[in-house]
Amino acid sequence: MFKLETMIYASEDGTNSVFTLNPALQKQLDALASQHPKVCQRNARGETGGVTYQVRGAALAVQPVGAS
Repeated sequence: MFKLETMIYASEDGTNSVFTLNPALQKQLDALASQHPKVCQRNARGETGGVTYQVRGAALAVQPVGAS
């Protein structure tokens, strides 16, 4: 088992840069980007499978997930 890291960088201008290795979160962010391209854009896919997105602040909510 390995960790699927996600990093969120918040900017003062109200945008957030989200980098994630988590495929389930990538799928959710891809859906958001295709439904709301003014709110979320997919920027880049890294060599390790990580993806970076730009998300406008109001569209990003972080909810803790219980251990499984």
